[in-house]
Amino acid sequence: MYLRSSRAVRLAAWAAPAALALPLAAACSQARSVSPPHASPHAVRPAAATCLGYNGLDRQNTAAEVKAGRFRGPGSPPVRVAKGTDVDWGLDPYRDRTWQLWLHSLEWLGGPLKAYRLTGDRAALAAAAGIARDWIADNERPGARFGDERREAIDQSAKFRLITLTCLRADYRAAWLDAAIARHASWLADPRHYSGPWNHGTDESLILLAAGCGIGRADLADTGYRRLVDAVLRPPGGARPAIDAEGANNEQSTHYSVYNRGRWRLAIDAMRGCGRRVPDELVRRHRLMDEFIAFQTTPAGDLLQIGESFASTVDRVGRPGSGPLKYVLTKGAEGRRPSARARVYGAGYVMGRSGWGGRGRPFARETAYTARFGPGRYAHGQNDHMALTFFAQGRDILVPSGHIGYSDKAWQARLRAPDAHNTLVVRDAPFRSSASTALTAHRFASGADFFRFSDTAYAGTTRTRSVLAASGPDVLVVLDEARSPAPRTVEQLWHLPAAFTASARPDGARAAAGGTGGTGGTAPVRAHFLRVPLPGTALRPPAVSKGWMVPSARTVRDAPVVRLGAHGADVRMLTLIAPVRGEGTPVVRSAPGPGGSLRVTLTMPDAADATSAPSPAGAGAGAGGRLAVEVAPDGTIRRLP
Repeated sequence: MYLRSSRAVRLAAWAAPAALALPLAAACSQARSVSPPHASPHAVRPAAATCLGYNGLDRQNTAAEVKAGRFRGPGSPPVRVAKGTDVDWGLDPYRDRTWQLWLHSLEWLGGPLKAYRLTGDRAALAAAAGIARDWIADNERPGARFGDERREAIDQSAKFRLITLTCLRADYRAAWLDAAIARHASWLADPRHYSGPWNHGTDESLILLAAGCGIGRADLADTGYRRLVDAVLRPPGGARPAIDAEGANNEQSTHYSVYNRGRWRLAIDAMRGCGRRVPDELVRRHRLMDEFIAFQTTPAGDLLQIGESFASTVDRVGRPGSGPLKYVLTKGAEGRRPSARARVYGAGYVMGRSGWGGRGRPFARETAYTARFGPGRYAHGQNDHMALTFFAQGRDILVPSGHIGYSDKAWQARLRAPDAHNTLVVRDAPFRSSASTALTAHRFASGADFFRFSDTAYAGTTRTRSVLAASGPDVLVVLDEARSPAPRTVEQLWHLPAAFTASARPDGARAAAGGTGGTGGTAPVRAHFLRVPLPGTALRPPAVSKGWMVPSARTVRDAPVVRLGAHGADVRMLTLIAPVRGEGTPVVRSAPGPGGSLRVTLTMPDAADATSAPSPAGAGAGAGGRLAVEVAPDGTIRRLP
């Protein structure tokens, strides 16, 4: 997890990195029970406590390493942190707040705890218990004697530390341990320490439920259970539900959708293990998350980096089941095909494909797109409203700039900004990240999906984006409009993957990426960005600048950005994005249409994708290929025969 600043819903803290986003294993269970350390009216006979796992830190920190005093954080080399069981809890060798959190989580003690379970290594168990007791002696009630970062690490790792203490209790009994578990659980139960209906609150509630059951505190377990149910079915404070009725997660991030899917599966198991009823509606919504995530994959099997997400692949999603995730994982060979080809999620997504394989078009050769709208940035979202992603010709064409983690605030801000996304930006106008974007129209039809957005996120300017996502041939048609009280400069930004090179041309730009060769390699692709001049708009010369593609923490790659600009108080820009294979260049022609409309015809070169399915209008699937559209004065774009 990563530290973030507090906000209205206690956006206080930490979220699991991609490397640790695998489902947690229910690794240890308590065979014995003892009375709780302090009897109370809420005390009951303890249930068999479930060890919720160690977020993967047990695999990175073996018993031998821990006994030698070394700790390895995610993505970092091991560091000597202890002499015996005496740990220097103030260490921060990488100046990395995430590293500090995982040190204070104690989840790295999972290695020796599992070793004891497997081999009976009493020295490993003693090392884990000794380090846990050392943490309690050195860190409880920190007050003002520690710096802000250490205090934050202590607070925000409390839920994970409680997991470890509960797992330790399965094999090691002591009054100090029971007292520490009770104090940690009571701290989490305090409403002031509840983060709300997102992954932090889910973790807190899940762990509180399991720990309360384990030490026989029904009051604590009930608090955790109630918060879990409310987060989905009755979210507090007007927040969006953690999983809505369509199966969408509320955190505006592909990575956190995957992470939360695993956490909610664990929460459902913990409810059952603690004898609590699991609402049928919670089970139904959790099941629908699989299709929501499936739409955020590409036909090549990659997970899109929507929101704060590291690059990843669908085969890293744990327990894909037999539904839509299994279908996309196996490229249609197994599992259940998603229920729709394209759909709108009220949480703020328009997502679609030319198909899910079949009908003469292989799964991997389908085209796919996503677009964002809805409520303002929340949790792990970015300022990506109206932003598009596009996959065609077997590879990514338009991508977000990525995510670098939470330690580098300058980079984090840069990657959150609208300029890091495939959207329309307005220069010299304040941007409001809290502004919502409305989906004002949409129509899905085979070969021609249309949708339109509008907002006032830039002060004094109304933005409107209309998109036609066509297949056969595979093309995006984008009409952007910006109306302001005074002339302003606006730009369409188109971010390409790092594998591309790009150059500006009088009519737009062209980008190229060579094939990788070999079995299963990607074919060479050229993406053409073609501008269609519209009356009354003063276009700026096209340009290509250096951008970035950030697939993981501390990894930044140069990537090209196509910039298509204009200036005025009433700007309208029409752009066609046409990926092809080979050297040929698409040809665009436009002419006035009826009722003030504009008719545009795009003729694809002979080297166009021979696997594209024919359009309903009869456009050729292979050599050649033609797209004709009509752009109405209100921005509606429709495909013509």
